[in-house]
Amino acid sequence: MRKMYMSFCAIALLFGLFGSVQTYAATEGKLEVHGRGHFKHDPEFIKKKAESLGIETDGKDTETIAKEVKETIIKQKAKELGIDSNGKDLEALAKEVWETEIKKDAKELGIATEGKDLHDLAREVHETKIKKDAKELGISTDNKDLHTIAHEVREKRIFKAAEKLGIETKNKSADELFKEIITNHADKAKELNLFPHKGGKLHFFDKSK
Repeated sequence: MRKMYMSFCAIALLFGLFGSVQTYAATEGKLEVHGRGHFKHDPEFIKKKAESLGIETDGKDTETIAKEVKETIIKQKAKELGIDSNGKDLEALAKEVWETEIKKDAKELGIATEGKDLHDLAREVHETKIKKDAKELGISTDNKDLHTIAHEVREKRIFKAAEKLGIETKNKSADELFKEIITNHADKAKELNLFPHKGGKLHFFDKSK
């Protein structure tokens, strides 16, 4: 189970996205990228992410680049959260970042943490964020399960982002638009704060339910 946690957590980290929403999904082994898992295998996107982090990619295969991206992002996030990474293996550091993020997000959302199991707390944070997003986007949550709400939030955010970036949306699916955004317009999307969680970074939703 611990290895499963890291393998899925690595996918989230690969895209530079780390927060209790996506890492909760990672621990359950049910992580997908905005509804599709294929982006994690996209060499072009992985290379672009590496270059944005200042990682040299010449002469390296995709697996090696992805590994370096993962390690760099984990350490960057740890530093951002004030976590000392000295002497810690990557797995232990990633777990500490995850736990710290959950508690931080819970505090920001006004969720009590005392006496709660971290996985239960992560689920509560995840549900609260999805419903908060829906409210901000004018999406009704009446008689809908969390999976449906998350799907609607995801699609609305993608289409709104595409429109602001001047991308033609006619006859395109949300997945097609998302890939176009992260491949060709990721920096601009972040600059415009089009995906507002975690400082404007594109993010995951748990679509496991």
